[in-house]
Amino acid sequence: MGWRSLLIETPVWLTGRFCPPRFDPQRDTPREILVLRPNDFGELLTTTPLFEALRKRFPTTRLIAGIGSWGRPILENNPFIDEIVDLDAPWNNKLVDDRSHRNVLRFLWKSPQVAALRARGGFDVAIDVLGSYMGALLMMRLGARYRIGVSGYRGGWSACQAYVEYARRQCGRAALAQGELLGATVLPEVRPQLFLTGDERVQAAQYWNACDVPGRRTVRMIVGVGAGVPTKAWPAQEVGTALAQIAQALEQAGSACDIVIVGSEADRTRAAEAIAAARAGVPVRSLAGEVSMRIVFALTEKADVVLTNSSMLMHVAAAFRRPTVAVIGGSVTRPDVHDAIWGYPPPYVSVSPQQYVPGEHAKNWPDVERVVQAVLQSVPTDDEARTRVGAAA
Repeated sequence: MGWRSLLIETPVWLTGRFCPPRFDPQRDTPREILVLRPNDFGELLTTTPLFEALRKRFPTTRLIAGIGSWGRPILENNPFIDEIVDLDAPWNNKLVDDRSHRNVLRFLWKSPQVAALRARGGFDVAIDVLGSYMGALLMMRLGARYRIGVSGYRGGWSACQAYVEYARRQCGRAALAQGELLGATVLPEVRPQLFLTGDERVQAAQYWNACDVPGRRTVRMIVGVGAGVPTKAWPAQEVGTALAQIAQALEQAGSACDIVIVGSEADRTRAAEAIAAARAGVPVRSLAGEVSMRIVFALTEKADVVLTNSSMLMHVAAAFRRPTVAVIGGSVTRPDVHDAIWGYPPPYVSVSPQQYVPGEHAKNWPDVERVVQAVLQSVPTDDEARTRVGAAA
């Protein structure tokens, strides 16, 4: 541990001495477990299998998700969660603008959200999935009687009663390891979990069916043009060029295609740039900023293939096992490390530059042709598509 980390960890450790463990989950069944994940969308998605693992370990325990208010759509309709509480913590996310130390302390000591949870009298167990100094302080502030964190990442572990060691492993697996510390042995697949409603599926079907070509197979393709970090987003003009080539190749193979760009309101401009670069006549449309996050989930469930940056959409596609091509480049200079932490088994594939130019993020992207080839290879065959439709029915 470096001196800077030690300087911060020491007062956290000292505070932890004044908040000793007051519950033993190996001996008694927790009344409530609070799972803290007030981070970005993708990070929350990777955590979702933990709730199933905890539910199977503690069938009668009340499971509470403490997340940023922006993440609620991800956990809605989840059968393993009893309650979602908003904790718009100003750390380790890109949704709170002011992440200064001053605002962190203000949140911990003055936030009405924290005050409301403190009034509940504490939690038998709390898990800081990320593992940080701030998360450890929050758990103590909320009166958690048994705390679980992460050692070797952002600190806070010295104030916890149990912790996992940080390692370059799939982040969903790391979350499940925290469940194992509580005795969880029946573990779900390391894959995000999303639970749609019938109405959401109906709405998504209406969007897709509107552009089906009678008498021909239509390949449905979802495209994400945004990213939480701008330098992780493939340039929109290159996206458009790729979409034009993909549409042309599918047409020549006898298939129609329907390409839908999704994203937030902030992605509208990039979506328009991609459509302009694809040129007139290419069957691509944008729903960025026009449909809810939950409808994006439902659209992805029915897609044949997904093209995305390293973003939330990559994890949504994994939840539904959709063939996915992730374009990795820009400021991501270690694609092997990226996939070890954030990637998934096939049908997920990533495409990265064959050579990096140090310090030149704008140049560090794979060739359009390589991305196009990866997408075309990921499109299910007619037999695979029919098998999937039959299974869904």
